[in-house]
Amino acid sequence: MASRIDTDSARRPGLVGPVWVVAGGVVVLLVTVSARYGFHRDELYFLVAGRHLDWGFVDQPPLTPLVARLAEIIAGTSPSALRVLPALAIGGVVVAAAAMARRFGGGRRAQVYAAVSTGGAGVVLAVGHLLSTATFDVLLWTVATWVLVGILDDGDPRWWLVFGATVGVGMQNKFLIGVFAVCVVLSLALMSGRRVLRGWWPVSAGVVAVVIAAPTVWWQARNGFPQLDVARSLAERSDGRVAFVLLQIGLLSIVLTVPAVVGLWRLLRSPSLAPWRPLGVTFVALLVLFFVAGGKAYYVAPMYPVLLAAGALWFEGLGRVSGRVMTAATAAGIGVGMFVALPLLPPSKMSTLDATGELGETVGWPELVDQVTAVYESVPADRRTDVVIFTGSYGEAGAIDVLGPRTGLPPASSGHNSYWLWGPPARHGAVIGVGDVGDVLRRICSGTAEVGRIDNPYGVENEEAGLPLFLCLDPERQLSQIWDDVRHYN
Repeated sequence: MASRIDTDSARRPGLVGPVWVVAGGVVVLLVTVSARYGFHRDELYFLVAGRHLDWGFVDQPPLTPLVARLAEIIAGTSPSALRVLPALAIGGVVVAAAAMARRFGGGRRAQVYAAVSTGGAGVVLAVGHLLSTATFDVLLWTVATWVLVGILDDGDPRWWLVFGATVGVGMQNKFLIGVFAVCVVLSLALMSGRRVLRGWWPVSAGVVAVVIAAPTVWWQARNGFPQLDVARSLAERSDGRVAFVLLQIGLLSIVLTVPAVVGLWRLLRSPSLAPWRPLGVTFVALLVLFFVAGGKAYYVAPMYPVLLAAGALWFEGLGRVSGRVMTAATAAGIGVGMFVALPLLPPSKMSTLDATGELGETVGWPELVDQVTAVYESVPADRRTDVVIFTGSYGEAGAIDVLGPRTGLPPASSGHNSYWLWGPPARHGAVIGVGDVGDVLRRICSGTAEVGRIDNPYGVENEEAGLPLFLCLDPERQLSQIWDDVRHYN
């Protein structure tokens, strides 16, 4: 028996046709549902950050805000315009997963299953629906892993430059890919794959990654590394270690945990996949590291495609009956995952599947803006030209800045993350407070009054639901006088 399954077939150019059909179907699905509900709070923030482009921001490098800016310039300001590139990115992830299964020696069934299981994983669909740093994190980690799969299979060492460039670009999106790269190098150094670290190509890859990442690292250094404050805040709000493990199952749409676990076991133990054992070790190292450090469960999700690609070989070897059972179970798992990850239900029915997490943050923003507009219009007409809107979070501020112009609202200010860096308001009149800002407003205005509560017509319990609205008609001090005290990085 050959040491690898159908090795010659794996090295023929081109993937089987159905893989492209699956990838195209995932892209079409994501684009089709992209206009349901509305912007996510982070998308609103990315749009505004894109209008303040720099080499870095308090809570992320510049790539995702840059993509948001380009999408806005090319296609306009709408959720569907913003979400085309994320959909295409996930299509690329699906193709890369199938390509890895093929490199592992998988035939037609393995390639198609790798594509279907990757494209149907709940976390992949969820990040493909929204423009987020996680979206491009999944894409760039997957591309980097695909490159490594080729290098470890006696590939051209010049591909190390592609790996370095991918990591460098990834660092301009999210610094977590740097942790991935370090774990890869350590795994290669400890395992039989260390031979691929010899020579100048791996060193050159490191140089390329550092050069590409340098501008955003320098920006962080010049601004006191604010992302460390954000990271500490995230660690304090971690899911907890038990939840960290259990959520891996949920992120994989439950049933897909089976091929993922089998794929990990094969990467670690199967002789036919021995050249790629460092990738299995890398996943385990990342899982343990984020478990101990209190990381978010989705931090290891960008490595799911390689696990599913390896697990697809197991699926290909199943008999007729067991193969049909696994196919049916996979379809059921993906179906449930789709309803949790995508806006398929009416907003008012989201609680049916308890799907009020990230999807819950995509409803209610127009209504929030309308409520703020009502407060704004309660200010005497001759005093509206100098009204200040001050919010507790970048989501609320982003909603005012992106959706507020249609109702005539002035720009928003906030002490939250990069909004604080963009400075205090230039206006000095009456102040409208949105969210948890009552304590701040009372420092500048003894006459601060609560004038309402934020709600949405769907009964969705998101982060804004129930927060107060304030109005101060005659402030005694200006926000600029206490600006250093309103900063909060989290």
